[in-house]
Amino acid sequence: MNKKRILLRLVLAVVLMMCANCIQAQVYAQLKLWDSHLRYPKINEIEFEGADSSLATYDAIYGHGVMWESEYVGFRIYMDHRQSIDLYGKKKAQLELDSTNFYSNAEWMSKGYGEDILWVGQSVGAGSFRGVRDGKPVYIDTVSARGHKIVENTPDRVVVEVWDKDWKINGKTLQMRQQYTMLRGHRDVQIDVWLEGASDTDVFATGAQKLEMDNEGFMQKNGLVGSWGRNIPDKGHPELVEGVGIGVKVPKDYLVRVEEGEFDYLCFIHPVDGHIRYHLAVAADMQEVDGFHDSKSWFGWLKKWGK
Repeated sequence: MNKKRILLRLVLAVVLMMCANCIQAQVYAQLKLWDSHLRYPKINEIEFEGADSSLATYDAIYGHGVMWESEYVGFRIYMDHRQSIDLYGKKKAQLELDSTNFYSNAEWMSKGYGEDILWVGQSVGAGSFRGVRDGKPVYIDTVSARGHKIVENTPDRVVVEVWDKDWKINGKTLQMRQQYTMLRGHRDVQIDVWLEGASDTDVFATGAQKLEMDNEGFMQKNGLVGSWGRNIPDKGHPELVEGVGIGVKVPKDYLVRVEEGEFDYLCFIHPVDGHIRYHLAVAADMQEVDGFHDSKSWFGWLKKWGK
């Protein structure tokens, strides 16, 4: 009897080990260096001096910043003074960024892969964090150092971090750290911002940009904003017109006000004990299964999600 139990335990242990090794990742994060030999080595963390030009830091990273994805949508944050969130849409539920690196082409797309779906321009893009001067969003443009890091990268959850040292804004010098957390099976991201040196009365901003074509948007006083429309992410390929939906929800503890700006539907926000939390959700019109293809369905989903 004892021998049978021992054998059964051994078999169970082997089965569990095999199952663990077979878990398919549904989220993924990466940070790669630009390489003239086209090898693009992966790294876990990098920091640049604030005196370095924005173009230099932007181009030093392959894909221009840290990237992460779920099976439904991908993200990147520009490694420069903008720190804008850019979006990657998908036709099929799969991981793609390690292959396309946000640089999809006709060959990849013919195989059912997605591509960059957002032209950020001067807007806040999709939930990008901004300072505020004279009532308007501004970039994080004066720092002593800025960096990107992959904190966690498992099959079920990814966490990436962005930081800015000695950020000078409105007469203060802040130490800022941002974390972006995404779970498998999700199209939304939790964004946490820590601001050492800020008071609860300091005001910052985020929001959902207005799309350049067929834009539709909505704002709710409870801190839920969204947009739906089309745009041309790559101005070198005007034939590639992408439909995209964006949604941002700010919990009431951090919300100052909601306001329509020139380029965005904005949420003005403030820290509570040096911390801000908000949430970002995204949809790509190209998604073939369980996707969103018009503003009515997207806004309806956002309202449920926002609760």
